[in-house]
Amino acid sequence: MLCLAAFSISAQVFEDEDLKKLVKQGADHIYNADPDSAGFYIDLVELQVQDHPVVPLMRAMTLLWSNIPTITEELFLQMQDQLFYAIELAESRDPDLEEPEMVFFAMASHGLLAEYYADQGYNLRAVGEANKAYGLMKKGFKIVDTHPEFLFTTGLYNYFREKYPEKHPIYKPLLWFFRSGDIELGLQQLEKACEVSILTQVEAYVYLSYIYLRYEYKPEKAQEYLGQIIEMYPNNFYAKGKYLESLANPGDFKNAPIEVIYSLMKHDNPYYKLAGYVFLGYYEEIVILSDEKAEFAYRRGLEYGDEIEHHGEYFKGLGYLGLGRLLAQKGAHEEAKRNLNLAVKFAETSQIRKEAKELLSEL
Repeated sequence: MLCLAAFSISAQVFEDEDLKKLVKQGADHIYNADPDSAGFYIDLVELQVQDHPVVPLMRAMTLLWSNIPTITEELFLQMQDQLFYAIELAESRDPDLEEPEMVFFAMASHGLLAEYYADQGYNLRAVGEANKAYGLMKKGFKIVDTHPEFLFTTGLYNYFREKYPEKHPIYKPLLWFFRSGDIELGLQQLEKACEVSILTQVEAYVYLSYIYLRYEYKPEKAQEYLGQIIEMYPNNFYAKGKYLESLANPGDFKNAPIEVIYSLMKHDNPYYKLAGYVFLGYYEEIVILSDEKAEFAYRRGLEYGDEIEHHGEYFKGLGYLGLGRLLAQKGAHEEAKRNLNLAVKFAETSQIRKEAKELLSEL
């Protein structure tokens, strides 16, 4: 999962239209991966609401969206400090954490910590933070009808409480004390968050696209939400990569915007270069029908993939599958087998895994 939090409008912020505008402008620059401009607006917010958890939470989110998805240990330690500070400020303002805005900020910060620990394999830490977030989330369940920003977190909980342990069985025995969720209700709440929430709207777009890509297997729905994100935030390269992923079948990819592929290839981060070159390979193979150019692009992309670990597994799987397919077609069977076995290893979708295994069985 990319993150379990966004920005809530507190009663203090929500009632001041000028302040609300500043927070929203800062959030827009965060999602457009423009940390300098985001920092400018965050500083303006801090001048008006000192010692408010919205400020360190926004700073943590700036670090996240400026570097997503390759968050180093050093970067996370900076994020962690900001998240701890957000929790501290929320608790100092509302020691019992009963006010909706402070409930949200503390819950959001605990949720981001839980996500990172889970991604890094720190299972006990992850469950500890998730338990703290859950205690606050239960309060959000009760006020979701009157506080629409809670639609996002409540919808996430209802959906992933049922779906996440299906995909990650290691967590099943650790989640028995969390109340059951509701998959359909969760989807409805997330879709409603896209319509009526203000500062959690983009996060709702992001998670719905993720859900429809990796859990519900409805790429056309993911395309809808990702298309809106890249239209609003043209510098959001993470959304660009996911948008191309949502098109990654031969029929849809004929309409893939080549300028998005080129923009990924030009990015400094090897994660985005991996994605850009692999999708260029797929484009050359499927649309242009140039096997030679496709093979070159696949190989170039996978070279960038070698520079990063534990990230870009989907793009690696797609690249190894494409390269293996081309090698099998020209009779380089041993090299094709090596690449197809790597496609199986890195596959994050059943479609990639199935095609790779079928090709292997024919060699």
